[in-house]
Amino acid sequence: MSYAVSDRKDNELRIDHQVTGLRAALHSKWVVTTVETPLGSWSHFCFLYSYLTGQWRVYRDGVLRAHGALPLSESPLLGHGVYILGQEQDQLGGGFQRDQSYSGEITQLNLWATELANHTIKRVCACSEDVEGSALGWSVMEWRLSGQARTLTRLLPQLCASAPRAFVYFPHRYPINQALHLCQVIGGMIAVPRTQEENSLVYQSTQSWGQKCSGQVGSSYLWLGATDAEVEGRWVYWGSRGPIPWQGPWRGQGPNGGVVENCLVMLYGNDEGEWSDIACLDSYAFCVACEMEQQSVMYFKGPALCPNSPFNVQYVLGEERGGRPSLTGFLHSDIFWDVKKGAWVLQSLKDEAAMAWWTPKSDGMYPYGTKPWTLGSDLCNMDAGHTVNLTLSVCGSGMFTCRSGSCIGLHQRCDLKVDCPDKSDEVQCTLVDILPGYSVNIPPPPLAGESQLSVYFIINILSFPSIATEDLTFVSTMDITMQWKDTRLRYLNLKEDRTLNVVSDEYVSKIWTPQVFFSNAKGNVFTNLDKGSRVECIQEGKPVAGGPDLPEEVSMFAGSENSVQVSQLYSVTYNCDFNLLMFPFDAQACALTFRLVSASAAYLTLVPGHANYSGQINLVEYAIGRLSISSFKDGGFSSVAVQVRFARRYGFYLLTLYIPTILLIFIAYATFFFNPDDFNSRITVCLTALLVLASLYTQTSGSLPKTSYFKLVDVWLFFSIVMMFIIVLLQTLIDFYHQKMFDDNSRVVQYFRKMYTSYCKIMQKFTEENKLTNELSDKDSTPKAKSNGIQIEVKSLEICRSKSRTRSCVSGGGPEAADTDGVESEAARRIPVYGRAVRRIDWTTNQDVNMRLMEKSRVLIPAIFIIFNCTYWGAALGYVNTIDD
Repeated sequence: MSYAVSDRKDNELRIDHQVTGLRAALHSKWVVTTVETPLGSWSHFCFLYSYLTGQWRVYRDGVLRAHGALPLSESPLLGHGVYILGQEQDQLGGGFQRDQSYSGEITQLNLWATELANHTIKRVCACSEDVEGSALGWSVMEWRLSGQARTLTRLLPQLCASAPRAFVYFPHRYPINQALHLCQVIGGMIAVPRTQEENSLVYQSTQSWGQKCSGQVGSSYLWLGATDAEVEGRWVYWGSRGPIPWQGPWRGQGPNGGVVENCLVMLYGNDEGEWSDIACLDSYAFCVACEMEQQSVMYFKGPALCPNSPFNVQYVLGEERGGRPSLTGFLHSDIFWDVKKGAWVLQSLKDEAAMAWWTPKSDGMYPYGTKPWTLGSDLCNMDAGHTVNLTLSVCGSGMFTCRSGSCIGLHQRCDLKVDCPDKSDEVQCTLVDILPGYSVNIPPPPLAGESQLSVYFIINILSFPSIATEDLTFVSTMDITMQWKDTRLRYLNLKEDRTLNVVSDEYVSKIWTPQVFFSNAKGNVFTNLDKGSRVECIQEGKPVAGGPDLPEEVSMFAGSENSVQVSQLYSVTYNCDFNLLMFPFDAQACALTFRLVSASAAYLTLVPGHANYSGQINLVEYAIGRLSISSFKDGGFSSVAVQVRFARRYGFYLLTLYIPTILLIFIAYATFFFNPDDFNSRITVCLTALLVLASLYTQTSGSLPKTSYFKLVDVWLFFSIVMMFIIVLLQTLIDFYHQKMFDDNSRVVQYFRKMYTSYCKIMQKFTEENKLTNELSDKDSTPKAKSNGIQIEVKSLEICRSKSRTRSCVSGGGPEAADTDGVESEAARRIPVYGRAVRRIDWTTNQDVNMRLMEKSRVLIPAIFIIFNCTYWGAALGYVNTIDD
């Protein structure tokens, strides 16, 4: 509706009712709202503007829907202009364009020079007050009709009554199940009249098809949408199972089929508009009338509906054309039955050459659902004659259209459960939409505000099947996950349950995935997409409804907001430099390193996520400690290292090594409490314990890798062997002093006897020389003599003859001092040599020396053992307590 006062001022006052919302203009200054104009029903609009304040308001059906302000006008609207309904003026009274025409009905158009009060607007809307406009009155104005415009007369109550239920009639015979489906796909259900007036309306609209719809068998010709299958005589709607509000005129005395006849039909002929029950058999086929509480909007979708397409997206059921219900587009295209073509035709009103058609395989088929349409002209980058699948259904936003035209929730699409009657919801479940120009060999660009693309690295170690200390290797079974965003992709119909967002193998090979090298693994190991890999799309952003040009309804997710995640299970052997210095109380820190080799660190960065170990903590030989993950650069590539700690379980070695060696030392130490005279038993026990300990040492050393340094276990075993050696040595020394090694028959005694005999001869000779000297001195009356300054008392000497048990060979004094019976006297134990007395040694027994050494050994060995153990176990336990640090 436009008002112009000149060619330059063609938008002085204008109101547009558009699909996107109502728009208004004053002095070419625009008011834009989202207030929609409902189709197929009467709506009351009121636009108010204050010339003094610039404030504006929009009312629909008596309710304020939008408001705002415009800049103050310099002048009011001028008179003597041209007011046009149904066209936009590009010049005064003309400049019309075909695609700017209005299709609909207008009444009670009035303009006032003053603002109406809110209560007046509500009364006008409710048809309780009919007020003519002071500036333009609808009933008093003389309107000039042009083109296809025409006038109709409506009763005022019809404008304000609630929208009547709509009925659509299909003049083809269907079994009851097909009739139910047909009404469902157009957004309604099989009609059941609620009043006598509705019953008469349905009958008057369909009675001309009576003979055709009945199949010329009986008077039943039209299905009605009620059944009493659940409770005999209780008629309910087929879909909702709610009771019907009214039962029409029954033929005869009412339903007479009992439990066998549970369907409802309308009769014709002599039984005009009467009802009857009938069996619900597939062999019965009648026409059908569908009812809708309000006009259903049907949506046309497919590749022929590109942005510049001459076809509309939205349609409503319209008048009968070609003997069948047609569909009228919201703007400039219609769908109708062409009797000459024998096909359903999609015709554009803007470009008559733009058309498409679908030829059904049998009579009575309608274009609802997905059908193959043939293009009659070049459009949307497709040639004329090209056949393309197009979908027509009442499924709106958030709904998916089955091929048969039924609607299900879009979240039910590709959820591994069949929801469509024709199973089409689980067909062609494509999750990835690859845009033109995509290259699988080029990494995705970084996100906005970032210099490199971040690839998040997540590792879940499941187990360590083997940890070979002697080989310095370990085997890790792990699940590696990488996640990134690819802005070049779009994702379709993602689910919150990520297990339903698995990318098919066909599309996995078409999208870019990162490649990671296992740096310190044995062999050349890279990430792969072999059997067992899983590529998923993760819903993180909000969906956007797909355009009508897509083959199916989809929810689209931007690649910049939603991630791709690839995961794979690997079993890899790694090298690790085990530090066995503190064995068996050692803890090994081993690393699993991964290098992103798809591109350098200048383009891609491997971001460490989280590292987790989900296997058993206590293994056969080790206990798994905590894991840590960090990033670093390796040769220009971004890398990640996962550190894992293996703490050795030393309980086994305590039971099989330390406790046995302690027991062996205790056994050897116990020999100090054996009979001192039983040397054989003592030395046998000690040597046996030493041999067992040596064997244990050899066995333990053979099971460990050869190292150039001593391990803690080596120190323990070496100390144990030394302790054994000390015990054996002490036992030998004890026995050495305890033996009777100096009896008369021993070589030692014979040796000392010879030496002692020689000594006696020397002393005899020396005595004789002194005797001669004394005699000479007597001549000089000198009773004593000196020799070398030493005064010697010369006495008579007797060379003794050794007896079997005699230990002295020289006796001083007279014959009374001789020990002729082998019994030594005190005088025999002394020999006057250089004025000193020499004590005779008893070589036969040394029992006191033996016991003293044994008693000292009993104290010495525990002292050494305790001192060593305090030092050894203090170091071991101190290291164990700091393993986690």
